Amino acid sequence: MIRHLFKLIWNQRKSNFLLITEIFFSFLVLFAVLSFIFYSYHNYTQPLGFKYDKVWQLWLSPNTDSAAHNIAVQEQMIQRVRTFPEVEYASLSNSNTPFAFSMMSSDLSYRGKKGVETNVFNVQDDYINVFDMKVSQGRWFGPQDNASLHDPIVINKKLQEELFGDEAAVGKLIRINDSTQYAVIGVVDHYRSYSEFDPEKAAYFHRINLDKDKSSIWNGLVIKVKPGAGVAFEEKMVRELSRIAKDWTIEVTTQEKMRQSKAKVTTVPMVALGLVCGFLVFNVALGLFGVLWYNINRRYAEIGLRRAIGASSKQIRNQFVGEVLVIATFGLLLGLVLAVQFPLLQVFQLSASIYWESIGAAAFVIFLLATICAIYPSYQASKIFPAVALHEE
Repeated sequence: MIRHLFKLIWNQRKSNFLLITEIFFSFLVLFAVLSFIFYSYHNYTQPLGFKYDKVWQLWLSPNTDSAAHNIAVQEQMIQRVRTFPEVEYASLSNSNTPFAFSMMSSDLSYRGKKGVETNVFNVQDDYINVFDMKVSQGRWFGPQDNASLHDPIVINKKLQEELFGDEAAVGKLIRINDSTQYAVIGVVDHYRSYSEFDPEKAAYFHRINLDKDKSSIWNGLVIKVKPGAGVAFEEKMVRELSRIAKDWTIEVTTQEKMRQSKAKVTTVPMVALGLVCGFLVFNVALGLFGVLWYNINRRYAEIGLRRAIGASSKQIRNQFVGEVLVIATFGLLLGLVLAVQFPLLQVFQLSASIYWESIGAAAFVIFLLATICAIYPSYQASKIFPAVALHEE
């Protein structure tokens, strides 16, 4: 029966060419969209390495060019923020805080290894408390680092694996240039700050020491507030800071709002691609339905003759469902020839499992769609009475 169906559809390949082509392109679009969705979902399920609830973000921007004045104002602001009873912890940082549309990177190498592109985060000692992070090896920054011979850094495990392999990272010295070396004092398991839907990348944290660095302005300030802090406290804090920094621009938001804004960067294209894919699949469904309906009307006498010589309703129904599934199979086979190249060649450096899952899911959707479209027309064909069909012929 199966061999007969394949032979039948192959002999009719010219008439079914457009439909097979539609299924081919639909499969490829489904494969691409599902790969994007599975990739994003896989990243979403991975740990962030920090907690963002009750964390507020302050953006600080001086409007004068006086470096000495701005640095003094910066120190006064961080000291004032820490005195608010609503604030548990506060830390200055770069603009690349979690969920911000900002990145800072550098290349690190160790013992002649190829440089590893690494995200850089400049933070103060309380940063770990603001985001409730955990150190799995070594320790975090502290006052004891004020007299450190080398600049201390804390790295994530991703950087440890790429830079040191199986070696222990704590205590290692990493040369940045001819005059500077970083000393690794700790390792955090995870830190995935750019987006919930992005993969984790190699990263390290560099300590901000205001007593030592008298030339840098940090335009990020993250604070962890106590439960109950709301709009009233925000207004009071901005008012107090504006008195200290009269010539500064101060903006306040929350990490939750930043997370939602960053999530839209992934979810909006995902929804748009889903709608385009759905429209294409819907057109394929109409094509499958129309082809099967046309075949039934064109082969009315054939169906009546088969019923007359003993074919059951189930056999008639299975034949037409089978024909649609065979048409779908021809389109899928063409698509598979291209799709399997992605996991084999590791295109875009994605995990092969994501591609195989997408291939399987796309094939399942196509076959499910073909089956659904064939159910009603094949049911109608199975109800044709031989006497009526032969009489009409």
